[in-house]
Amino acid sequence: MRRAVTLIYNPVAGWRRRRKLIEVVEAMNRRGAIVTLRETGGPGDAERFAREAAEAGGTDIVVAAGGDGTINEVANGLVGSQLPLGVIPIGTANVLAIEIGLPTSSDELGALLLEGRARAIGAGRVNKRFFLLWVGAGFDGRLVHAINPVMKRRFGKLAFVWAGLRQIVFPGGPRLRVSDGVRDVVCGWVVVANACHYAGKFRLAPSVRFEDVGLVTLCVPARGRLGLVWAMIALALGRLERARNVDVLRGPSIHIADDGPDEVDPVQVDGDDMLTLPVDVECWDVSKAPQIRLVMP
Repeated sequence: MRRAVTLIYNPVAGWRRRRKLIEVVEAMNRRGAIVTLRETGGPGDAERFAREAAEAGGTDIVVAAGGDGTINEVANGLVGSQLPLGVIPIGTANVLAIEIGLPTSSDELGALLLEGRARAIGAGRVNKRFFLLWVGAGFDGRLVHAINPVMKRRFGKLAFVWAGLRQIVFPGGPRLRVSDGVRDVVCGWVVVANACHYAGKFRLAPSVRFEDVGLVTLCVPARGRLGLVWAMIALALGRLERARNVDVLRGPSIHIADDGPDEVDPVQVDGDDMLTLPVDVECWDVSKAPQIRLVMP
């Protein structure tokens, strides 16, 4: 059983999330764990804290407590270290927790973090940065970029809903060119998925299994108002991947660039605003080194 725990957490608003964090820490303490807390203060802190824990030694597991963006940072800090990554989902959407089926009980989650099996996972890489869930540009890249961090902390999912409505009411997003080395596709929204779920429990790419190696790229012709509304309906119904006018690419590497006037278009990585176009995305096989080892049920 793991004893020494480094817990990196994103300060969260709302008593329910704080209570969840406290309950899981107490569950680990009851089982004899010694938990060292590291509170993030801004972008990059979680990755730096994870790297420091890996380099210093003396830690059995690094736990990321926050949303999918915080988990992404911690994962990138642990790449190649062989230290397992654990997750306490206290963010806005918590898609990774849904994807791997983390227990909702605080006591069961505490037990899993200390006793659960750590598995090397198939991740993706975008411009040499690892991601666990998806990379998106166009509609969702601009949506995530437009969200005010204060509004996100205060209103949670409502901040995303408001930003999404603004994208629909005031459309005219970028014209993107997506290539897998064989086909070139022009679209208004692209998501490279390493996971089935998206933005909560929506099923973006039902054919994707998180444990498997491989990425699915959805190229959606959603630039005008009606196109965006149609795409949202298809996503809500879990049919976006199978829609007739959505191009699906399954190659191991993808290049995404603007196909219009020179613009600096944002790219979301695991739900956070991280990069700008152009980007190169590739599948990262679990048999390759370095690896990310995730504690899963």
